[in-house]
Amino acid sequence: MKNQNLIVLILVIFCVFGCNKNDRKNILESTTSISEKIKNISKNTVENIIAVKDSIAKTILPKNIKNHKTGTAEESVAKDSTETGTLDNEKLKGFSYFKKLLLTCKTGETLTQKELIEEHNIPKEGVKLIKSITKTAEDEIDIKWKSTWFVEKISDAKFTDARMKIKFEANKMYTSGKAIGIEYNKKIYNNLIIVGNLAYIPSVKGYHWKIGK
Repeated sequence: MKNQNLIVLILVIFCVFGCNKNDRKNILESTTSISEKIKNISKNTVENIIAVKDSIAKTILPKNIKNHKTGTAEESVAKDSTETGTLDNEKLKGFSYFKKLLLTCKTGETLTQKELIEEHNIPKEGVKLIKSITKTAEDEIDIKWKSTWFVEKISDAKFTDARMKIKFEANKMYTSGKAIGIEYNKKIYNNLIIVGNLAYIPSVKGYHWKIGK
């Protein structure tokens, strides 16, 4: 077998060196053309992979809640609360939607996901998991969720059809009640402080959870 391989190799070498100048030039040009095509294919493949990855990230990340270790919860909240100007308009709008709902809706009034989007101009992405919201008090809403099993599977977030109290202070939103919770060390925490797109558990030191991007 080795002898056969050697013979094939010798024949290939003779074919290459036996070519005249034009033949060698044609071979070189063909090889260069093929190399360029391979580079283009590789480049397009990488671009396509990146595009798909970004598309998946945009679909999953807004629904995902990830935990990140920080200094302490109090230090992080204090730092964020003194940097109101650094919060972008989209994050502040999230608070304004809740404030507007509590101010304009009547106690006992129920709004479906469709009504939240079409009549209150809340972005569809922001209420994707919500089936309906009912105002039960001046500072309280009752939330009914759509299917949340996938979000709960890939994140620490926990959702229950239940009531949630909301309190606003500066650029912070305080939530309590069983409607939304974060699981940490096999325990679910429902008292949360939300600053921008970061959620803090007051009694858990050194961690915050990123909501969305």
